Amino acid sequence: MSDNTKMVFEVENLNNASPATVSRCGIIFVSPTDLFWRPLIKTWCRDRTEDKTQCNPDETAWCDEFTEKYIVKADLQLILNRDYHYVMPLPEVVRIT
Repeated sequence: MSDNTKMVFEVENLNNASPATVSRCGIIFVSPTDLFWRPLIKTWCRDRTEDKTQCNPDETAWCDEFTEKYIVKADLQLILNRDYHYVMPLPEVVRIT
């Protein structure tokens, strides 16, 4: 591969990866239990308000309201797990993002 080529691998776990593979490839694994979807939404909102190029001042409040209404109170994850069959299993954080 050339020097400007980058590859991203998304894996479910690192059960079969050796320490050499992890260190040489620069693999970072974050468990879905360690990184929940809420911090990603909050970070996205914060970054948009800091950038301020295309952000309404009320956007963070709207995002919090929509998250609460359509994801939390609606039990979106329960509905997705119950009513849909996935070809490939996905953690909650991927479905929400």
